[in-house]
Amino acid sequence: MKNLFRTFVILFLAIASTSCSNNNDFRFDSESLKQTTWEGVNLVTDGDKILRTINIEMQFFDTQNGQYILREDGFGTEVYEFNYSIEGKIMNIEDGPLFSKRTILEFSKDKMVLEALNSYKSTLTLNRRY
Repeated sequence: MKNLFRTFVILFLAIASTSCSNNNDFRFDSESLKQTTWEGVNLVTDGDKILRTINIEMQFFDTQNGQYILREDGFGTEVYEFNYSIEGKIMNIEDGPLFSKRTILEFSKDKMVLEALNSYKSTLTLNRRY
């Protein structure tokens, strides 16, 4: 009876440990992003001073194309189609106001943080909707 109980416990632990997923294993590449939708905020800062806060919804249609919607007080809503590519830790957004090469600071299945440095720092924080 003891052996049966031990076998059951070992089997349970083996199944439980293999069924757990690790968000750190989620790769930052265009294949992982295709057919996903994200929403969040782009903060434009100069040191500690926040210059702009832009609400964003971003869709990745496939491994190269997408669309984003920008909402900002005083500017209304704007929709842009964009092309993008990923090489290592850099995402290159090629079109619209968000165009730039952005460095990935954080990436998991449900969250990504990208940063672009120009004359100001632009930090894009997105949470996955689906």
